Amino acid sequence: MKGKLFIAEDQPNFRKGLLKLAGKRPADWVVTGEATNGRDALYMMEQSVPDLLLTDIRMPHIDGLQLTEEIRSRGWMTKIVIVTGFKDFSYAQSAVKFGVQDFITKPCVETDILSVLDRIYVQLIQESQTQLSVEGWRSQHEDSELRSAIMGLPCNGEEVEALLKRMKQCELHILRIPTFFPTEKHYSDQDVPLLQFAFANIAGEHLIRWFPGSFRLFPLNASEWALLVDQSSSRSDMLPSWQQILADSVHHYLGLTLECSEQGLCATTKELYQGYRRYCNEGRREHSSAGESLLNQTALYEKEREIITWLMSEDNSRLGQELQEQAVRISRLPPQAAKIEALLLVAAILRLVQVQFPEWQMTVRSIEWDVVYQCVTSKDIAAWLQGYIDEFLQSHNTWLASKNDNPVKQAIRFIEESYMGVCGLAEVAAHVHLNPSYFSKLFKKETGEGVIGYIQKLRVQKAKLLLKSTDMKIFEIAEATGFNDSNYFTHMFNRIAGVSPKEYRKQMVDP
Repeated sequence: MKGKLFIAEDQPNFRKGLLKLAGKRPADWVVTGEATNGRDALYMMEQSVPDLLLTDIRMPHIDGLQLTEEIRSRGWMTKIVIVTGFKDFSYAQSAVKFGVQDFITKPCVETDILSVLDRIYVQLIQESQTQLSVEGWRSQHEDSELRSAIMGLPCNGEEVEALLKRMKQCELHILRIPTFFPTEKHYSDQDVPLLQFAFANIAGEHLIRWFPGSFRLFPLNASEWALLVDQSSSRSDMLPSWQQILADSVHHYLGLTLECSEQGLCATTKELYQGYRRYCNEGRREHSSAGESLLNQTALYEKEREIITWLMSEDNSRLGQELQEQAVRISRLPPQAAKIEALLLVAAILRLVQVQFPEWQMTVRSIEWDVVYQCVTSKDIAAWLQGYIDEFLQSHNTWLASKNDNPVKQAIRFIEESYMGVCGLAEVAAHVHLNPSYFSKLFKKETGEGVIGYIQKLRVQKAKLLLKSTDMKIFEIAEATGFNDSNYFTHMFNRIAGVSPKEYRKQMVDP
């Protein structure tokens, strides 16, 4: 990110000096304009509002103080630093009410200017990150409210309907990837988050062209996404078969099957919920009576809380014993009641895993509605339930065993789960509670390579998957695999793979 700097100064030599100093921070600042008076400065800044204004206080037509007042009256968030002679200092201080960031008194030295530029650049970065965090939180909150409305969970109905009203003709679609492990591919459990990211990226690139600025795509669970589009904003030349185009694109780049289900226009929370219920019934993913039980959130939360109690017990065998007793009890119920109870327990298990243990392989499981409704007897239903219980207990036992792993195994597991974010020697060592220097030696002794080298090789390996499977841009792949700088990503990829990312992609297309 580069900050936009504007310089307003009527003394030519001093203005040239400021320009020269700004040139010493080319990675941080770009000068978007310069003016010899406040009137010209205001006109030029209206074309491109700067992040920082360096202005003298005494200038023709409009002085620095009036310029500051004009900037604030327009609502611009420009940071302002006033450059002034010592005799003007008390006069300049009155500009504080207009949010002047700092004062530099003439004569000044080079370090005074550079210090201000550096300090304000850091503030811009921090504010940008804070704004992104706020926007990210708001978007997540809105998605959460919409998700709750769709699935019949408690939500703020007024807020949801206000979100829906942003679209003139809001249409609901459910997108589903039945499996992340097609037989013709060799994806592993660790690749699932990357595949989910790639799918969202592919879908987003298509949707922003078809419904510019007027769609929302968010996950309902590990394999299903809700898509809200404003039909009134769709491009006039858009093909009616856009769902098929999207499915073909996902299959082409990722080798995954995508199912798209249109559920009609929705303007209220009730219509969202009805749309999702239609979708569930279309695929026999829920049965009406079982659905009524599952959507009884009190019962579901109570079941979750019960499982958590067993998990937290000091007796590690209690979880298995209690779940097995549940299976036996369900096998003795009438078939319809057994079906409802089994679905309730499986829904509680899967939701608990997705929230508390997102790193488990089981987080990508979904409820096999079609299988359970083909069960005729209560014993068949209990056998279906047993498959989920066995997988849950196995995942839990693996998790318990991992607590006793040696630090290097724990570290490798952490790296495989965290390479997309901030993941360096300090973070990995902190995860296993060891001194970085000691841990670095231990890791190299057991693996034969350093921690950073291991992380970079893993990131390049994951980048190869995206280069082969998607048409994501190089900088997007760099970001998705944990490289914050695309130039550094290209350098590391070339060093490890022997070719540039662009050359590697070409080789995969034309072997």
